[in-house]
Amino acid sequence: MSGETLIAFFTSFPMWVTIVPIFICSVISAAAIIERYLFFRKIDHDYRAIVKSVTHYARSGKPGEALAFCEGYRGPLVDIMKGVLAGYGNREDREGDILGTSRTAVTSLERNVGTIATIATVSPLLGLFGTVTGLLKSFVALYRGGQDASALLSYGVAEALLTTILGLIVAIPSWILYNYMVSRVEFFIRETEYISDSMMQI
Repeated sequence: MSGETLIAFFTSFPMWVTIVPIFICSVISAAAIIERYLFFRKIDHDYRAIVKSVTHYARSGKPGEALAFCEGYRGPLVDIMKGVLAGYGNREDREGDILGTSRTAVTSLERNVGTIATIATVSPLLGLFGTVTGLLKSFVALYRGGQDASALLSYGVAEALLTTILGLIVAIPSWILYNYMVSRVEFFIRETEYISDSMMQI
């Protein structure tokens, strides 16, 4: 394939080829961020106080009351306590049950966080692709000359700058919110470890 053919191929790309994927990335990122925010808000409990109450009930020989107390809360971390209390009399399988529910909890905590990171990485690359194709169109217009050369040159530069801006508009907030989500995941994972250790000692 000759250089002329490659140049003709890439300069034939309309601007929407870059803008549409960036727009799709923005929608996916927004949906993932909203879903994670609502999820973390739903499970944002004082787990230290919950564990203290559950431990008190359980050690007082009232696992049923401890389980009823847990029913007032939702989330995968509370499910760890519910699983232990549901099989309170069976000590043999307790460690395996706690490990299993803990893994499930960590998996649910990390869901969609990787998607946000991917969008934050891919969006500026899509913008860069639009930048390169836009500049290529400008240089080709400048090379070919003609009365429309200046107009095509200006359009190519404008296309390059626009796609770069759109990619950054999606990437910057996605990356900031990704770091926030990671901090929340790490917090809840520490709480998961605390709950698991406490349930092992009941």
